[in-house]
Amino acid sequence: MPKRQTRAANLARQIQDATGLRYTDALKMCTPARSWIALADELRAVGLVAAATSLTSVAYVCAEAAAWYEAYGAIENAYYDTDYAKVDSARAVCGDAAEAALHRAGFETHSFDTDAEAYHAAFIALSKAGTVQDGRPLARAALGVISSDPLWCSDVIRTRGRAPFTYETAISFSGPDTHFAVAARHAARAMATASAVRFSGDEQWHEAASLMVEAVWYMSVAAGLPPLHNRRKYQDFYSAYLDGALPTKF
Repeated sequence: MPKRQTRAANLARQIQDATGLRYTDALKMCTPARSWIALADELRAVGLVAAATSLTSVAYVCAEAAAWYEAYGAIENAYYDTDYAKVDSARAVCGDAAEAALHRAGFETHSFDTDAEAYHAAFIALSKAGTVQDGRPLARAALGVISSDPLWCSDVIRTRGRAPFTYETAISFSGPDTHFAVAARHAARAMATASAVRFSGDEQWHEAASLMVEAVWYMSVAAGLPPLHNRRKYQDFYSAYLDGALPTKF
């Protein structure tokens, strides 16, 4: 065994020791979200090192917590009908380990807060993409971290994360008049406007979701893709609730 193991390898060994799962099975559970790492890489490539470092850290924290939860799921599936005591023990061990990982990083629990920080990074990426001639790689990476469900996005975009994050109104955003840059600025503005919708009821829930549909519409264009490309739930929401017109409230 190598003297220096990777973070994933160390975590897999911990899961193996705690649950009895095979090391190779546990290791498969320990990979951070590729889309989050891809966005961090693009941010770093354009000099936004602090944002990249923060997102990378969150990606690994979420991967650790998710691995513990997935390990419990594997034990439950394998032993629920034959060894419930083992399942009950795994629930406690894995749940405590997952919560501990999140608490160490400053998150109270596995909630919208973790995803919110990825959306903060996406906003930063789009803001940067709106200042350059062709920010397609940044926009594509930002699009990759946005949920496939606009109603889920509605909650995430309005969540602050571990600390307050200011989504600029983006009214003053300026940059080249290229197709991609203009679309990136529109996407950033829509995200900023959605983030300011208050938590109240279903009307506000759908209002913020509508703005996130608009954000993803323009993100797609900024990424060099057709509007709402391969986003079925967004396409359905657009048809059902927006009557073929984007809200554009910024």
